[in-house]
Amino acid sequence: MSHTAAEPTPTAADQPLVKCLVWDLDNTLWRGTLLEDDEVELTEEIRRTVLELDARGILQSVASRNDHDLAWERLEKLGMAEYFVLPQIGWGRKSDSVRAIASRLQFAESVVAFIDDQPTERAEVTHELPAVRTYDAEHAAELTGLPEFSPAHVTEDAANRRAMYRAGFRRERAEQEHVGSSEEFLKSLDLRLVIEHAGDEHLARVEELTLRTSQMNATGVHYSDADLRALLSDPDHDVLVMSLTDRFGSHGAVGVLLLERGDRRWHLKLLATSCRVVSFGTGATILRRLIAEAHRAGVHLTADFRATERNRIMEVAYRFAGFSQQPCADCGHAAGADAADGAGSDVQLLHLVPTAQDVSTTMRVTAPTLGADRIHSVHECYGYRVECSYDVAARGVVRDFFGPALADDALTGAHSSTVRLSFAVQDGASTEPVNPPHNLNVMTGDPIVIDTASSRCVFDPSTASGELTLARADLDSSAVWGRWILERLFLYLICRSPRSYPLHAGAIEAEGRVAVLTAAAGVGKSTFTYWALHRGARLVGEDILARNMDEPGGALWGYPRALYLTPEMIARSKALQDATAVPIENGAKCRVTVPEPLEDRLLSRARPSCLVFLVRGEGGAPRELDMAEALDRCRDDYATAKNADEVAAVEEDLRALLAGLPLWEFEVSDDLDESYDRLHAALTALPTRSAK
Repeated sequence: MSHTAAEPTPTAADQPLVKCLVWDLDNTLWRGTLLEDDEVELTEEIRRTVLELDARGILQSVASRNDHDLAWERLEKLGMAEYFVLPQIGWGRKSDSVRAIASRLQFAESVVAFIDDQPTERAEVTHELPAVRTYDAEHAAELTGLPEFSPAHVTEDAANRRAMYRAGFRRERAEQEHVGSSEEFLKSLDLRLVIEHAGDEHLARVEELTLRTSQMNATGVHYSDADLRALLSDPDHDVLVMSLTDRFGSHGAVGVLLLERGDRRWHLKLLATSCRVVSFGTGATILRRLIAEAHRAGVHLTADFRATERNRIMEVAYRFAGFSQQPCADCGHAAGADAADGAGSDVQLLHLVPTAQDVSTTMRVTAPTLGADRIHSVHECYGYRVECSYDVAARGVVRDFFGPALADDALTGAHSSTVRLSFAVQDGASTEPVNPPHNLNVMTGDPIVIDTASSRCVFDPSTASGELTLARADLDSSAVWGRWILERLFLYLICRSPRSYPLHAGAIEAEGRVAVLTAAAGVGKSTFTYWALHRGARLVGEDILARNMDEPGGALWGYPRALYLTPEMIARSKALQDATAVPIENGAKCRVTVPEPLEDRLLSRARPSCLVFLVRGEGGAPRELDMAEALDRCRDDYATAKNADEVAAVEEDLRALLAGLPLWEFEVSDDLDESYDRLHAALTALPTRSAK
């Protein structure tokens, strides 16, 4: 039968919500007949109806007897073409068109609706497809008021549903054109699975997944909004939601996992994933990630499972992951006991002893460390107040780069800016990290995106906030990749700011005097700087110094926790034997983190007593330079990413900062002790300046 606004219409309890509405065109979507009238008209009421249904996540398509090219051209002219997926415009039967649309979308006919002005067309569709609901075009503007077109909640995924389906069609075409194995195709998609603790903004979608997902639902138990909120407030429960993206776009929220954590075992109450992502192995990847987390925590896993007519594929996933019904005395699991509350007597309780896992070879997985709260700490870097929030697995990277945390009220001066960074750790296929070149486009981009192929940072300068996603495989090399990304980020922030600038220099403090040391590549600045530290000097910075022109006191900020040394130099130093040292530049140097025992020898900033340009030589006396030559030697550093007016302001500040100070060219010989003694003697002859 045909439904009209005047007839009884099915409610959500009688029939499911409409997921796709198929429009006829002539005298339905628009007024007039395209092949007969000079012009057709789209009323504002119909336009609003199409836009509102789209915003509610209801897909829309077209089944029309018309010339395809002419009709599509008119839809584009009216600004409506983008709202219709899989349009069927030709001269065949309307029922065949509706059937083709439902089949391609993989929708049951009961969730498809058809609207047409012709009773015979509606009757033909009803006869061939009795589950499809049909509507008279006379009542098109009233559809948004009908219950079958009115979902109780409109999730973010629903609002983006049309875009997700269009991305899916492009993905399907790419798969058809791909030459190679299925695994190679999946790798080419750049799949990224994000697992996160659910918040209020996720609850509607989580509830929808527990209610509507049947094939990939381990128990079929529906958790209401109230149930989910109760679990969110329980510290022993995790409600996790999964979202998936690839190079074609977002798949939206694709899964939910409910976990109860105990001291000896974790209980998986529910795992449900969208059928749309079964072919990507998403369910198996989520299970392997959970097993890996349980293995790290040293607990066993149990899981509820209830077999239904449709969830055989989920049973296979559980069994393939290693779950069985064998009892386990070690974790107090007895076969047939302890199923989730409300799960029913037909629920099986499965058991698994977790082992280490390769989580995925085809997708990257970003997920929290379960059973551990996120850590929050405040640090200082180049004068910035840095507020960090991070997964416990990233703690080593944060500590390695920033050093000890500061008090929450540290660095609150008017000149201090706050940067907020959130760190996450992702599993995934092993990727050989690359060291991207220093890139002006990246430095000045919005947002700033620093990508090593396995780990990446996305920073929004407008909000001074960023997210760092670190590959778990990179954590052992955090001195390279975690530190490298952070070093580049703060260098870029300094270069971008019209009131800050960098100097490619180190700085040491000896006897209350501070020497700023700069040199051309290969001279040995890093080695000499470390040798000064070895001889008792204090370290302000080794590679990049920064100046904030708004800060009073004429200080330069340094970041002293990194040293760039040859393996031979590291071997000569007892203090560095236990330091984190990772080869860079094909092993020619190592990036070394200053070990904790030396932290009391580090300064965050200092007022310079002299500027020293190191050169290789036999140990001659220091040569005086004039200001113009000194500025010229530093110009490539401080002028980076700055316009002419900003460079002029920097040079004015540098002249004021260095006015009256010695500007030396200083020869460094192969005898580091002799070279340091000469510089130390020259420094002690200068007036004492406050280090801070």
